[in-house]
Amino acid sequence: MLGVLPCSDPACRTVAGIPPSLLPSRLRIVVQASGTPLGEDPLTADFHPDLVAALVVKGQQDEALVLTRHLAATWPVPPARLWDDALDALGVEPLNVQGFHLSTANAPAFAVNGQGWPGAAHVFRLDRALGRPLPNGALVTLTNDNAFVTLPLESNATLRATAALWELNGALARDTPRALPPRLLWVRGWTVHDLRAGVVGGEFSFEMPVEMQSVVAGLA
Repeated sequence: MLGVLPCSDPACRTVAGIPPSLLPSRLRIVVQASGTPLGEDPLTADFHPDLVAALVVKGQQDEALVLTRHLAATWPVPPARLWDDALDALGVEPLNVQGFHLSTANAPAFAVNGQGWPGAAHVFRLDRALGRPLPNGALVTLTNDNAFVTLPLESNATLRATAALWELNGALARDTPRALPPRLLWVRGWTVHDLRAGVVGGEFSFEMPVEMQSVVAGLA
């Protein structure tokens, strides 16, 4: 055990029993709808009002053991390093990445699904998941905790394809268990912006934050 724990939670004590040398390879991240029960004192990143990322440890039966803040505080590793280690460890989990083009804009898009471990958290390591640099980030719609569709932000064609991305995610969500709330996100590294997308009066629209406007101004 890596310290005296102020709780008797079985999952917490199971995680505490993992040798320090094995911990980095067992860390993972899961994305859930806000309000999903995660136990007491979970180590989470509330990156969006409707969504939450939880730092977990992959158990012997591939179960997700939620890492508590008080347990993490007993380890000589900063929380930021734990998140980075978890992203690195996610790279060993198999993914199904399918490339295609959306609408007449001919914008490259990708559908990503986890093949065993839930795949939604790969939005935080998109460049590695897609195998391409993403200096401007990407537009993302999360279908559920395992799947998402993304448009790398590479040109103005990306923006012209956002309505098609929104429609595609809506069609996928209708046939997907535990679908997440429909949201269009601009993701760049750990930074996530909600673009407040929706259909009003039959017209699709979204709002760009100032940071994204600056990026778009430099696109062809």
